[in-house]
Amino acid sequence: MRKAELFTSLFFVVIGIITIVDAVRVGFQWGSSGPESGWFPFYLGVGTLICSGVITVENLARFKKEGASSARLIPEGALTPILWVLLPSVGMVLLTEVLGLHAAAAVFLAFYMRAVGKIGWITVVPVSTLTPLALYVIFDRAFLIPLPGGMLGKFIHLPF
Repeated sequence: MRKAELFTSLFFVVIGIITIVDAVRVGFQWGSSGPESGWFPFYLGVGTLICSGVITVENLARFKKEGASSARLIPEGALTPILWVLLPSVGMVLLTEVLGLHAAAAVFLAFYMRAVGKIGWITVVPVSTLTPLALYVIFDRAFLIPLPGGMLGKFIHLPF
């Protein structure tokens, strides 16, 4: 398990470095009209690099002191809860490509609340209907920011 922790922290060190380098490439300073486009990613990369660097050093020290651990990376029975999050999320991404974000969110919320949360239909139906509707009204209509419509999204139009 120590190897997995070490490789994961090193992976995030690399991600932090890549983020910083790219932010410097596009400009990360404060310009005459405010922050340049790489300002936020630069500091996000710095934070990622610092945190993952500290974790990497801790893991290296522990690895040298204790050696490789024989503990499993995923304990017995822990894969099922992970899959209950991962598979519906992948399904929502795929549904978003076909139906659009609003319809996919409705299906995702209904499934997740009912199957995972064991919540009754009296709560599931309004929440899974009103949440995507609120997203539509707020983003698509009020702020004029169209959310992904998917392949069938052009056929779905609400009167308001």
